[in-house]
Amino acid sequence: MQSRSPYSYSQWKPLIPGIDQIIAEMEQANILSVGITPYTRITPSFFLKNYAIYAIKRSSDVDVMESVAHMNVLEDFHPDIATRVHGTGYLIGNFAFQSFLRSRRAPPTLLINTIADKSIQDLDRLKVRWLGNAPKTFESVMYKGAFRDLIESLGLPALPTTRYVREDFLKSDFKTLWARLEGPFVVQRADKEVGGNEGTFFIHDETEFGRCLSALGTDETFRALVVSPFIEGDSTSMLGCVMEQGTLSGPLQLQLIDVPESLHGIKPSGIFFGNDIGFDPWDESIKADAQKVVEGVGAHLRSCGYKGVFGIDFLYDKKRNKIYPNECNPRFTGSLLLYSLMLLEAGVPPLEFFHIMAHLGIKSEFDFNAVNKALKTRISCAHIAFSPKGIPNMGLPLLAGVYSYDAAANELSYKGPGISLADLKDENEFLLIDTVPRMGEAIEQSVPRLFKFIFRRSIAESSYRIDPRAGFLVDRFARALLAAVSSSTK
Repeated sequence: MQSRSPYSYSQWKPLIPGIDQIIAEMEQANILSVGITPYTRITPSFFLKNYAIYAIKRSSDVDVMESVAHMNVLEDFHPDIATRVHGTGYLIGNFAFQSFLRSRRAPPTLLINTIADKSIQDLDRLKVRWLGNAPKTFESVMYKGAFRDLIESLGLPALPTTRYVREDFLKSDFKTLWARLEGPFVVQRADKEVGGNEGTFFIHDETEFGRCLSALGTDETFRALVVSPFIEGDSTSMLGCVMEQGTLSGPLQLQLIDVPESLHGIKPSGIFFGNDIGFDPWDESIKADAQKVVEGVGAHLRSCGYKGVFGIDFLYDKKRNKIYPNECNPRFTGSLLLYSLMLLEAGVPPLEFFHIMAHLGIKSEFDFNAVNKALKTRISCAHIAFSPKGIPNMGLPLLAGVYSYDAAANELSYKGPGISLADLKDENEFLLIDTVPRMGEAIEQSVPRLFKFIFRRSIAESSYRIDPRAGFLVDRFARALLAAVSSSTK
């Protein structure tokens, strides 16, 4: 049963004149959010009553989410189909989902994060309205090589990069590259879309270079690579939102990459595990440079017909005190949810609000500069996940919600359901959420992350290390799940 949201959009009135009318227009759209992970799509439920989420499986956090969101779960009615759904395209093309759409009393408007041309054709044939960006609107930033070319063409600070034809790179020599790049370097496919940090190779010695050549030599689905120096410093990101008035932007956020406790023995390969918004050591000039990049890329995307949320990953070079854009993600990113939860706590409209406004074409005379300033708000909070590798099934009856850890007594306890930062009472509590599998359920091994911990405090010491208290908790959960798998196979 849906209950009252802990937040009220009336707090946004000083920033958004006419907020009641805007919300009313959004409600009329009867929005249904569609995708694989339900929790990452929870934010609009905190400010829209007529908003629903279509989930594939009834994970533990779906039960918790029903307290604030209208949930429709495929597994409840078609468990056999739910096991086969691993992408939005398959779901849209499936008869069960299409039957669900036809059964709705009021035609829904689908909110879709990423969509392929084939799915667009399916929705057009079904005469279903949808909100999202067609691939043609962001093809110029989709691949790393094209994005870096765009950065240079816009006159923005660019990461020193050399482009190679695949065959030429496979013939290259480690010592020559090491000398040319003055030490460690990074190799990435330039014209193949990959998820997260897949396809990124960090080269610190000849052995790693050999592994890189071996992996790339067996993959013939790309034609070019980009090679750049390895930057000693922070991995960061900044969110943007393309509006009619310009591009809104958030604060510069630290990314948590290859954290040892999250890897639990898995080989590091540049895997993104979370963000820390409270971590903020950068000069104002660095933040301004990152914002300039986001606004420049946003203006370009707008000219291509793109609307709404996107993110840019940066590398901060501590040695030179410079920041370089590394990659553009034309979609809701892994950092968006925590940032939106933080903004709700601060009484500021989240980016999903502006994303929906942009796609529905809702007009508003809000003060753009005032909103952009408010979006730079920081409240200390962080989230981190860990790798599912080696954990093929859920061996513990974990519940999604609020946990508390008493370090002095070394006691961990479940406090009850919880879904937002408002449910955390102090820094000893944290949320365990985001697709928490039920006991005995199979865990997908091809994805990079398994649920997440959300803290109401900063946990980072750098992009690659978290503090001992948070590290202990992540390690404890990972070890317990691994131990459960081990005992079940004996």
